[in-house]
Amino acid sequence: MSLKKTYSFQIQPQFVDFQFRATMSSLGDILLTTAQFNADDNGFGLRRLNEMDCSWVLTRMAIEMNRFPEQYENIEVETWVEEVGRANTTRNFCIRDAKGEIIGNACSVWVFFDMKTRRAKDLQTLEGIHDFANGEEGLIDKPIKLGAVDGDEYDGFKVKYSDIDINGHVNSIRYIQWISDCFSLSCYRKYQVKRFEINYVHEMLYGDFVEIVGMKVEDNDFRFEIKKDDKIACRARVVLIPNTSTDL
Repeated sequence: MSLKKTYSFQIQPQFVDFQFRATMSSLGDILLTTAQFNADDNGFGLRRLNEMDCSWVLTRMAIEMNRFPEQYENIEVETWVEEVGRANTTRNFCIRDAKGEIIGNACSVWVFFDMKTRRAKDLQTLEGIHDFANGEEGLIDKPIKLGAVDGDEYDGFKVKYSDIDINGHVNSIRYIQWISDCFSLSCYRKYQVKRFEINYVHEMLYGDFVEIVGMKVEDNDFRFEIKKDDKIACRARVVLIPNTSTDL
């Protein structure tokens, strides 16, 4: 039995931006959906974990795109569990177009989360999960621990109803949207995201005040922090490259 599975998706209109290309947040959503499907197939999906008052929580993710799929384009996402440790598990992704060409890759790190204590649990207690780790590395660098950001304030607002997920905290994809919104339309006309990397540090809850600060480290390389009451909720890195599209 292969420990790598492939899932098919079509890029719907609600997934694209003004250039008719999938947004980073919609790709992130597709990746998390893929992870959910595969976890279900492996017998460790949210349905089973919820019966144990537990869940999966994403702690780090890196996405690298060679190109962004366009509206109505069909893509396939291959995924597999690389390793399972005591504290976390690593899941990789490979995104291909209809011709089978690789257009993107991703790597994610997850913890086994106790919904009652709101703390991570030892993965060794999840019997059988090690059977689904194949040891195969992904095609991009793993997400690393990102450093502090001493930058300018980009935005500030309160966490609202639509930001909250089934774990009772801000949806992982919301952070990607908030960071993506720090760049202007004119920026996206000139550049596209090559690598998006994010660390989830502390959860944010309904009513928390969001403060986003950012800075340019070097040309086309940016760092961001999302804070609540001076406590770090997440850190992110965004690397841009010139936009190759001529249909702007």
